[in-house]
Amino acid sequence: MNRFESAITFLKNIKPTDGVVVVFHNDGDGISSCTLIRKWLAHIGVEPYIISQPMPPDKNLIRRIQTGLPDKIIFVDLAIDQQPTVLKKLKGIASILIIDHHIISHDMSEEGISHYNPRFEEPRRYQSASYITYKIISRLMDVSEWLWVAALGAVSDYDLSASQDLIKEAQKLWTIEMFNKIAAMVESMRATKLMSADQMVELMNNSKEPKQLLEAPDFRQSYEKIQTELEATLLDAQASAEKVGDIVFYKIKSKYNLKSPVSTKLSEKWPEKFIVVYEQIDKYINASVRNQAKRLNVDKILRAAARGIRGCSAGGHEAAGAAQMLEKDWPEFKQNLIQIVDRFKETPKK
Repeated sequence: MNRFESAITFLKNIKPTDGVVVVFHNDGDGISSCTLIRKWLAHIGVEPYIISQPMPPDKNLIRRIQTGLPDKIIFVDLAIDQQPTVLKKLKGIASILIIDHHIISHDMSEEGISHYNPRFEEPRRYQSASYITYKIISRLMDVSEWLWVAALGAVSDYDLSASQDLIKEAQKLWTIEMFNKIAAMVESMRATKLMSADQMVELMNNSKEPKQLLEAPDFRQSYEKIQTELEATLLDAQASAEKVGDIVFYKIKSKYNLKSPVSTKLSEKWPEKFIVVYEQIDKYINASVRNQAKRLNVDKILRAAARGIRGCSAGGHEAAGAAQMLEKDWPEFKQNLIQIVDRFKETPKK
């Protein structure tokens, strides 16, 4: 049985009496993916315990999962294979399914763990977790009425080139511009924290069409507030960012969590540059990293820069990634980036 069929079989074998925990990334792609998983679970009479997570995951994740008393655990849109010890501990209490699209760190497929990622078949394939989840669930039930959820997740992610079949189908009913606006609204909600990722799953799950998200008062309020803040932050970034060779460093000053949208916007402005937008929270530095042109492999560079720095988590995709480390380790990590980017200029294969 191949990995795709194994993922289908895992979901198909969930019983109504099973305790199911779904752990998902707290961005637009992860929220959409979790919503699609919930559609299947509702179809078979299961109400899951859902847990949103950043990347890297919180240190108390195992304890939170255990409180859900799971028989089955589903990870979606999380590079949880970067945490093999976490999976080994969880395997003793429940069967595990991983649906992911990040660059693979470890193949976790073994007795008790099903690991699906299209990169196993084609390492450079980039498909959103929402796209993958939609394709899996569509083998189990008719999910055509939830096409908009998958399309929103795909648009919220970073690259649509290998998801055009889904996007073209969605464009028969809706515009990409509409999905772009909703994706920006989701990011705004994440930044203002007016609604948690778990609550956004509930809202999406209870919406019949994307228009309902556009009309949600909290979404509109957050969007308007963040757009003003984002414009001011981008102006400051363009004026004060530190440029070192091919790298643009910008320490964000906003009171909102705008690292991801700011790094994306700056990468659109300077597509050839390696964009690093970072902030300090307590004793940690968190960074959002982009290279729109994919000339510099973000995942490989971040991993190389983190090597040897204890407790530093870093990685992602070819064009986008994130890093977290103790504030005391930031100078070393930053210097590593400067040296590595200077010699690590990769032209992507076509």
